Amino acid sequence: MASPAVAPTVAPVIDLSKTESCVSITINFRMGIGRMRQIKNLKVETDTKASELRHQKRLIDSPELEEIRSQDGFLKRYVESKSCWYREATRFLPRVWLTEVDRAIVAYQTIRRPKLVAAFMHQYRLLEAVNFAPLQEALGENFDRSDYPASDIVERGFVLDFNYRNVGSANLTGMSDVIIAREQEKERSIRMEAILEWRDAMRLAGAEMVDALFDMLKPEAGKTKKMYGCHVEHLQEFIDTFPDRDLVGDTEFKKNLDVIKDAMKGVTIDRLKESKNLQTYIMSKLDSVRADMKKLVITSGRKFR
Repeated sequence: MASPAVAPTVAPVIDLSKTESCVSITINFRMGIGRMRQIKNLKVETDTKASELRHQKRLIDSPELEEIRSQDGFLKRYVESKSCWYREATRFLPRVWLTEVDRAIVAYQTIRRPKLVAAFMHQYRLLEAVNFAPLQEALGENFDRSDYPASDIVERGFVLDFNYRNVGSANLTGMSDVIIAREQEKERSIRMEAILEWRDAMRLAGAEMVDALFDMLKPEAGKTKKMYGCHVEHLQEFIDTFPDRDLVGDTEFKKNLDVIKDAMKGVTIDRLKESKNLQTYIMSKLDSVRADMKKLVITSGRKFR
């Protein structure tokens, strides 16, 4: 018996024009010294093949260095929350967020990070003054003085740089029409993949926030549940900013958000705590869209904050 014909997959038709109102932002964080270094020829009692093992030593145990990494990560996650992945360190940033994001990056680049680096360099120079004796004692035969550059070199290695570019434009003047067409199509394909991933991340984030608020409001027999304002505030902020972040024109998902937006006008955590009827009403509205929102969610492993 012949197998039934399988309909070809139809690529979604997406209007990329909204992405051209964005800017692309590239941001890079560099550290003056790493935390770990590979150790060669380390003898360990094991029946595992040596080629299957990798051993590392901690170059320096420094809370100050870890704080720089932590704060770099915080800024990176903040930028990611306002932008859409494009490739490598480059992201789409809607212009509506540009001033706010730029202010945050510049403040960290010029004020906060230099203070963190100065705190680390103070400790590094104290170690340098005693030729890193405490580290040599801790690492023993695995200590290598060449792992620790001069302090001025380390300090220059702490860099945060970023730049903005217009989206969708490339200077290909002087190239053949064939090359220009191919490169433009390549760029459009990358942009398409990026905004579809962003759409999926937005859908997942919205569905999770709806579930969180629904679960908070859902009564449980014999239990008095705590009610947290963050569930209300986060969902309301998400809905209010969705039009600015929606680079795809996701009308399917937006119609569900509109139902919630209408229901939650003027709703605060205090009003919810005071009124069982309001809790029941909001819960019913959330429940009316939860199933449809979940159908639209495509789990891609990406998390959105």
